Amino acid sequence: MAVCPVYSVARREAYVARGKLMLIQAHREGDPALTRKYRQVITSCLLCGSCTQSCPNQVDTAAVVQAARAELVAGKKIGWFKRFVLKRILPSWRLLPALLRGARRSRALWAKKIPEDSGLYIRFSGKPRRRIPPIARKFFLSRDESSVPHTPQKPPGTGLKVAVFVGCVSNYLRPQAAEATVRVLEELGADVWVPRGQGCCGLPSFGVGEMESARKLAARNLEALMPADGPIPDTITTPCASCAAMLKEHLPELLPDEPRARELAERVVPFSRLAAKLGGGAVKGEKVAGPLVCFHDPCHLSRTFGEKDAPRQLLTSMPRAGFIEMDHPCKCCGHGGSFNVAHYDLSQAIARRKVESVLSSGADLLVTECSGCLIQLAEAVGRKRPGFEVITTPEALFRFKFDKPTSPP
Repeated sequence: MAVCPVYSVARREAYVARGKLMLIQAHREGDPALTRKYRQVITSCLLCGSCTQSCPNQVDTAAVVQAARAELVAGKKIGWFKRFVLKRILPSWRLLPALLRGARRSRALWAKKIPEDSGLYIRFSGKPRRRIPPIARKFFLSRDESSVPHTPQKPPGTGLKVAVFVGCVSNYLRPQAAEATVRVLEELGADVWVPRGQGCCGLPSFGVGEMESARKLAARNLEALMPADGPIPDTITTPCASCAAMLKEHLPELLPDEPRARELAERVVPFSRLAAKLGGGAVKGEKVAGPLVCFHDPCHLSRTFGEKDAPRQLLTSMPRAGFIEMDHPCKCCGHGGSFNVAHYDLSQAIARRKVESVLSSGADLLVTECSGCLIQLAEAVGRKRPGFEVITTPEALFRFKFDKPTSPP
């Protein structure tokens, strides 16, 4: 109870790990009284892993809840629209990009601009209005060869061979995060390329329990990242720790008969850990005046990978920015993928507590390393303090360390 972010807001036994596990057991034993609210309770888990981390017996509640969701999906107990999106649109090579391009062109009909930072509010979502980032004019994976180092025909030079997995948000909404990832790794001496054919990491489908879609995406990404007839990277990284966790932890589970899936998982390293290993944590030159940044630890980075030190090594090495620690940096922000959609009020209540930590720290901008956290915190912080910037780890490192400033900081 002390560590569950959902319980901290909902204050009901059903919303904590113990309550969910008891309800799942009762449901499997056929308790008819659970039919009405069972789905609501099972979808109210962030899968953040904080309960498992604090459990003396290391009970993997997130895995149990995910399996229960998969049973609901198999029994067609989720809405038709969600099934359609996860099964037909998300895995499609063409539908998702086409729909997003159409959404950007028609945004005047369904959204309006926020003057402060040119984000968007959904027009018809009631109060509070939901804020989403603008859709990119040019998707990162659609850029031409001259601007993106796509998969080479033969392995590149003599440096560490790094394949970058872009992820949906960095492809469709925030291509500058993918661009910064490539540029920083090149600055650190890696031979970098972006494999063609990659798609969504599959975490939205996996988290909901739509296993068929998750397996399709896993197979697609395996062929892109570990091709049978192409260059094999030494390391696979991504600007999103949640994508990294999906590739490392769950892709091999989804493709148990594929040896290459285990090889892929062994090569996955989160961006901050890789950049720090390549020398990105070394302090070079004297500090100059610049903004203060604080860091929000994504659950998939701090819990799945157990990584807290690397991003701080990177952020303290930036000569044109300072670093300050917020209170409770590892507490979940409340996004949780589909949780943010199914339980929006709960999600925002959890986010407000994180915003208090961010703003009370005295930082001028917030850095994180997860696409979901980025979207969640940009909305929540932007509502409290318009114009407050939230960026990714590679963007911060490139902006305040490797980029050549055009004017004095």
